[in-house]
Amino acid sequence: MQINDCKAARTGRARWVRVWDLPTRLFHWSLVLLVVLSIYTGNVGGLREMDLHKLSGYAILALVLFRLVWGVTGSPRSRFADFVRGPRAVLAAGSLLGKAHQGFAGHNPMGGWSVVAMLVSLLLQAVTGLFARDDILTAGPLVRYVSRRRAAR
Repeated sequence: MQINDCKAARTGRARWVRVWDLPTRLFHWSLVLLVVLSIYTGNVGGLREMDLHKLSGYAILALVLFRLVWGVTGSPRSRFADFVRGPRAVLAAGSLLGKAHQGFAGHNPMGGWSVVAMLVSLLLQAVTGLFARDDILTAGPLVRYVSRRRAAR
């Protein structure tokens, strides 16, 4: 949603506008912490770390699923319909470098599509982790549904 009162921002009398509700804020910061934990535990390895890695993956999956539901049923500013716009809106908003910057409460149109890309990426990463196996230490809970046969070379 565009902020129409940009004059207040230019005169230095900008007012604070609470954009996201508590569930969305908790989602944002929980996701940040869990992604950092997943990166760390995935790189370090080890039995204890991989157990934490799996738990953080489950939590990320739950958070992304929550956000997909909240993006349809949540508060007005948290709904995807509020910040995911079509190509015309993305082009009309311009870039920070090209046109004069327009103020938006929340994500601008390109930022909305970035949110969608991030959620899809995290969802794919978490779901494929359920089927993953490293053949050394760790296997996802759904690995038994994936064939172990390998292509002949």
